[in-house]
Amino acid sequence: MTTNPLNVFPGAGGNWQEIMTRWWSPNISLNFAGNAGVEREVNEEVASYGRQIGWLNDIVLALAKAAPDQIKQSKQADDSLAKMEKAANMIADIKKRRSASALSAARDALDHLKASDATAYNYLVSTLQAEPPSSAA
Repeated sequence: MTTNPLNVFPGAGGNWQEIMTRWWSPNISLNFAGNAGVEREVNEEVASYGRQIGWLNDIVLALAKAAPDQIKQSKQADDSLAKMEKAANMIADIKKRRSASALSAARDALDHLKASDATAYNYLVSTLQAEPPSSAA
């Protein structure tokens, strides 16, 4: 008697299970201080950790530009400021690249929708044009 090798392992032979990707989401945090529920709610409903750090970086960079002589007095602060500026530029480049990629994907999706379902395409375009433009966050 031979065994079908596809039925030997769990999940094989057509028994597939969807993996919850939230398990690996960056929203998961180890809570060493504070309330985990509060941290999760703030992260999901107010601003992500990255956005909060971005705001702080913007403030620090603005303050450093307003008082450059005081930063130059400390080699460590000057080095840290240079690293922060470099990181901010790299982050801006990544955001720009991702934004262009998202725009391209949206255009491709609209082209596909127009070719496959012109009625749905026309409805979508008309509803998008009716919405007032929103300010970027």
